[in-house]
Amino acid sequence: MELRFFLFNVFAVLGILSCSFANAQYSLVVETEPAVSIEMLRYQIYLKFENPTDRLSAIYGTDLDHMWIEALEGVFNSPFNGGWSAAGMNAQFFEAMPTLVDDSYGTINLTASAMRSAEGSQDPMMVEDRGNPWAPFFTENGATRLDINTLIGGSWFALKSASNGLPDKNNRILIAQITTSGSLRGEINAQIFPLGNGKKAKKVKFTFDGVGETKGVGILR
Repeated sequence: MELRFFLFNVFAVLGILSCSFANAQYSLVVETEPAVSIEMLRYQIYLKFENPTDRLSAIYGTDLDHMWIEALEGVFNSPFNGGWSAAGMNAQFFEAMPTLVDDSYGTINLTASAMRSAEGSQDPMMVEDRGNPWAPFFTENGATRLDINTLIGGSWFALKSASNGLPDKNNRILIAQITTSGSLRGEINAQIFPLGNGKKAKKVKFTFDGVGETKGVGILR
């Protein structure tokens, strides 16, 4: 029960439990490129924003707002990244450990640890339901599905003080790299602070199947 109340409080701080609405001014972009060390594809998943001061607060799922990602052929997770996020990525090791560059990970606009990234960056944090963890999708080689669909739910998120919560020069934020030999599809939920205003938080669902750009749909809850 203590864990449940802890996660409830975290979601409340992030605003995920509040009602909000979003129109189609946000989109999800999926791109691919060949993996470097293995014969697979690296999928990069971005959120695209309307304004350069829009802020990504969290990627999340709950029993009401189910989030899932499916890679039927299994995802590649390098043994040299011990965690679920880009915090374990270090370009200095790519030559000695070539599979590291092709690792699958969740992120908030980072491709390496925050200490090796732009000033003001902070590694994303996470919460998950211990009875239904989602992190193995980014740590276990061959994992096929990420599901966040319980009452407790789960999330990876950036604090409001993190500079990487803001879009890049193309108004995009990278939220995941997923390496697999097959197709990729899913539904992803995001909480966004328009123009950085947390009091006007919007919740948006994005559905995708392979590469391309899809518009978000506001969650009326």
